[in-house]
Amino acid sequence: MSRPRLGLALGSGSARGWSHIGILGALAERGLRADVITGASVGALVGAASAAGRLDALERWVCTLTQRDVWRLVDTTFRGGGVMSGNRLMKTIAEQIGDAPIESLPTTFGAVATDLYTGEEIWLREGSFMAAVRASSGLPGLLAPTWYQQRWLIDGGVVNPVPVSLCRALGADVVIAVDLRRSVTKMAMRAPEGLADSQDRKKAAENEAAVEATSEASAEGTAILRRWAGLVDGLVESFRSRRSDPGLFEVMSGAVNIMQDRITRSRLAIDPADLVLRPDLADFQLMDFHRAREAIEIGRKQVQTVAPQLASIAAQLRSGQ
Repeated sequence: MSRPRLGLALGSGSARGWSHIGILGALAERGLRADVITGASVGALVGAASAAGRLDALERWVCTLTQRDVWRLVDTTFRGGGVMSGNRLMKTIAEQIGDAPIESLPTTFGAVATDLYTGEEIWLREGSFMAAVRASSGLPGLLAPTWYQQRWLIDGGVVNPVPVSLCRALGADVVIAVDLRRSVTKMAMRAPEGLADSQDRKKAAENEAAVEATSEASAEGTAILRRWAGLVDGLVESFRSRRSDPGLFEVMSGAVNIMQDRITRSRLAIDPADLVLRPDLADFQLMDFHRAREAIEIGRKQVQTVAPQLASIAAQLRSGQ
């Protein structure tokens, strides 16, 4: 009998997704290397890098990112169905981890996307893995949809935020899932009642730095952002408005989070994983990509907390049962 195949289903979650890197590294240290990896959105990105053997390169790069670097990657547009086209971001990522046909990867890989017009769950199993990552990462309202395989595709997290079903379909016998959704209950408990003066000054300084960085990246983007100053205040949750009412992108992010919270609960009930890891990343905002070191460490610590369950899975894999 052949040994059971281990699968990893990496969930969507924007900047929280860097925790996948820490989780994958900690699992590998315990001898748990995946035979199958699937992902949605940022989970697809980290999963593709791992499947291609380029996870270390991705980790080195994300750990160098500053908030200004993140803003430089924002290619603003108010056309095409999103605030960002995503082209600059994906080109930069490809420079770090390369690209290759999914069929050629040493580890079985698949990404999930959503057909914008039919709502179908689309499994991406062939062609450029970077093209699949981009198609899986079109967060509604933020990143423009992608025309891929004769469809307009948006974020896979819209229909399957933690793609356990795809993992099993690709041959995984044992599945470890990583769920990055932010608990709606916990978020309600942390709902802000207002910002202190010191926080106001800090956020104002961050907004100014963001506009400056965008100016360096694109003169056209700067003109747009200055014209739409209200959108700059709300472009990411971390740049909260001084007003007590939520900004545009906070509303968008909150709505997506609520949707994914409900969908993930339903999908994991129907397609349960053998083990679900839920790192505590509630303090991470939509665009906190510059906080990679923190997220990675949180991911590593999450693996430590489930050591007994992982030992059981490792024994199961060794025994072939």
